[in-house]
Amino acid sequence: MPAVRFGIVGTSGHASRVAAPVLKRNPEVSLLGAAGSAPERSAQFAQQHASARSYRDLEEMLGDRDIDAVWICSPNHLHAEQVARCAAAGKHVLVEKPLATTREDAEQAGKAASGAGITLRVGCQHRFRPAHRQIREWIASDLVGRIGYFRIHRFWRYPYFEDMDPSGPPQWRRSGSESGGWVINDIGSHLLDLMLWMCGVEGTLAGALLASQQFDLPTEDSAALLVRLGESAIGIMETSCANDSPGSRIEVYGSAGWIRADDTLSGPATLTTHQGRTLSFPSVQMLDTYSAEVTDFVAAVRGEDGIGADAAAGTALAGIIETAVRGRPCV
Repeated sequence: MPAVRFGIVGTSGHASRVAAPVLKRNPEVSLLGAAGSAPERSAQFAQQHASARSYRDLEEMLGDRDIDAVWICSPNHLHAEQVARCAAAGKHVLVEKPLATTREDAEQAGKAASGAGITLRVGCQHRFRPAHRQIREWIASDLVGRIGYFRIHRFWRYPYFEDMDPSGPPQWRRSGSESGGWVINDIGSHLLDLMLWMCGVEGTLAGALLASQQFDLPTEDSAALLVRLGESAIGIMETSCANDSPGSRIEVYGSAGWIRADDTLSGPATLTTHQGRTLSFPSVQMLDTYSAEVTDFVAAVRGEDGIGADAAAGTALAGIIETAVRGRPCV
């Protein structure tokens, strides 16, 4: 089958660090070019990543008939509107999480994609880690019975990468209106997605506490959420980019047993169950999770089934996070 031809929205940060290298290494896709915040940024990106085209802006990219799909790597508050523009142009969309900073905007983005008949997926690449797929399969097979508690923990001290400013995140992440929340959308959205995806039930926010512990910014660097899962299960999500911890952890407790998962997000992973069973998984490289996500996206574009986060999943996340950010105490 012919390769799916991509354009990228964004030319720095995630677009340059992740999206471009991933598209260039995947034989099922090709990277035509990117549209940045200024024409000169697009030209610089084209030179850096040896892409064939440079677009003045998103409008010019959407007018290129050779573009099949767009990977949106722009600031959070632009996502929903850009999804709608891509859909109107008949382009499939892979948008970095969050789908939108409000539930209403996420719903509108989903409707735009559905109405245009294009594929829309949200960037929740951690679904593609083998250890996470194993946990989901165990839960679906009733290994733990009726779920009572699901706890997921991931701290990642900022800056995450060498090219990041150690004094704090970019300006748009410091803005509540542009980011919709810093760490809760940056890391927390992944954890919430895994919680809902693994459990296979709807989630409703029951409580939240967001805090600025290291950075004196309007947006938070630490968050804890309490989520009602289905009718009676309790979900707990903990994340921070201000504190250290020994690694990531997922704990699932149910009427018939339990699962404990260590370091599935941060290194070689170990899964243990109440049966005394232990499974080990090697470290997964960051770009490998994105490559698997792109492969799944391409399959969806071609009408095949996959496990990528769809518009409904993206809308559910947006609703929980919006409620947490707007209705919680912040210290």
